[in-house]
Amino acid sequence: MSRKLHEKARLLLSQEHPILPLPEFKDRGGDLSIALAFPNRYYTAMSNLGFQSVYWLFNRAPGTVCQRVFLPDPEDLPEYRRTGTPLFSLESRRAVRSFDVLAFSVSYENDYPHLLTMMDLAGIPPLRKARRQNDPLVAAGGAAVTMNPEPLAEFVDFFVIGEAEELIGPIADILRNGRGLEKEALLAELARLEGIYVPEFYAAGYKPDGTLESFLPRAGLPPRVKRAWVRDLNAADTVSPIVTANTELSNMVLVELSRGCRRGCRFCAGCYAYFPYRYRDAQGLEEAALLARGKAQKVGLVGAAISDYPHIVGLGRHILRERIPLSFSSLRVDSLSPELADLALQSGQKTLTLAPEAGSERMRRGVKKGFTEEDILRAAEILAERGFDSFRLYFMVGLPGEGREDVKAIVDLTRKIQHHARVKSSPRRKAEKITVSLNSFVPKPGTPFQWHPFEDLRSLREKIKAVREGFRKDRNVTVTADLPQWAYLQTLLSRGDRRVAKFLLAARELKGNWPQAYRSVDLNPDFYVYRARTYEELLPWDFIDHGVKKEFLWGEYQSALREGGKEGEIS
Repeated sequence: MSRKLHEKARLLLSQEHPILPLPEFKDRGGDLSIALAFPNRYYTAMSNLGFQSVYWLFNRAPGTVCQRVFLPDPEDLPEYRRTGTPLFSLESRRAVRSFDVLAFSVSYENDYPHLLTMMDLAGIPPLRKARRQNDPLVAAGGAAVTMNPEPLAEFVDFFVIGEAEELIGPIADILRNGRGLEKEALLAELARLEGIYVPEFYAAGYKPDGTLESFLPRAGLPPRVKRAWVRDLNAADTVSPIVTANTELSNMVLVELSRGCRRGCRFCAGCYAYFPYRYRDAQGLEEAALLARGKAQKVGLVGAAISDYPHIVGLGRHILRERIPLSFSSLRVDSLSPELADLALQSGQKTLTLAPEAGSERMRRGVKKGFTEEDILRAAEILAERGFDSFRLYFMVGLPGEGREDVKAIVDLTRKIQHHARVKSSPRRKAEKITVSLNSFVPKPGTPFQWHPFEDLRSLREKIKAVREGFRKDRNVTVTADLPQWAYLQTLLSRGDRRVAKFLLAARELKGNWPQAYRSVDLNPDFYVYRARTYEELLPWDFIDHGVKKEFLWGEYQSALREGGKEGEIS
């Protein structure tokens, strides 16, 4: 055991401040013990409201103790391996392998390899078929696995599909009352809950061409797993129970404003994974925000479309009257009002993010972004008039039907934003700094673009290069971009079937060398990434009932191709 690693954990714990009441973590013997794991570093995890909420909910369940586990920082991994220290929980430094359940909260597909790393460090066999009766049950939930759990199906005993709030209590009851049962009997009890998927009880069959031929449940189980969702969001206390300075959103209480989105952007998994759009009453939000007083530096409002909340200005003014600054992550350009901009400015924000998503009107029509260039320029003017000295603009490259003129339109639109901001800002101020953030489009399961292929890597690199070249001589514009090869991996892990486990295992053996992992497996990753799907094809995630009909998604996809047009497509 490493004293150095344990001391680091104690220090992190000592610098946390509770916002909601939490239990003392004493070993009470008969309790159900859950190690809630986030497959990334503490710094990232503690800014994730979903992870924090599930932690608090499990600890409210009777006879249940839940402790947190994180992917070690890169500099700590050698110490784990040198000393043979098993992965342990933050609260009591208890070995993960001694818990009843190891439950992963998974928001991002590119964190999937980290699940295997953490199980290795804990001394738990990653493959579920290799685990023994005395090993912890391994569970997973979160946005990524709700859309498609199959790439992790060989590693996870059961999945929580959808929103966890109403499932936490029943899951804890079954696990607590079923201690001592054979694993298969316990999983059978869990599988009876709506929103629980047990991969062992479903068999996948494949055609000679590699596509899915059948996906059949064990007798007595439904052919489709219904996503769990909360009907009344006011009943869900979605507030971060802990604040810390040692995280990306430092000393900030996160409060969920709404869930889902009424806009229906065709690329957005959040819109479809959390359908329908729901929001919390203003009074409950005001009370939640007041929890931050004296304990945190800011309140962060969380939601897919914050500025769509009907009481956003009144809520913001109420919170500011209590001398609690607000934080807005991103605001829709067509609902950014002078009042909203004033709230952000009064909270000390100097930068706001606008998300045009695409440079051309044609592309924005195709993805169902319901605003015009005029709306975008008006939003930039509002911010400049109020003294914002920098903007971040979010764009995607590789959208369906995108051509060279659409990429050039990103540069042209940014120039127009820059010009309008300068005209509206004070002549004594320095020129606004603009950061253009480029992300490669990843077609996601459960969205209208689930049938569309990922764009060729070379083409994506050329498009990113073209945007960079457009601002090469402008010191006031910075271009940042993701690496397309990581978007390729994300597409593989988001749209794959359970055979994708082979790539995860290969990358584990090859210490994260993904190009070599792709070559070492008897599957072609391009089959999952570059291949267009037909409407008739059985998709690996079709067994998940998200509450949106496949016919509707296909209709939206066809509308996107018509509205976005094909004339600009690069061959």
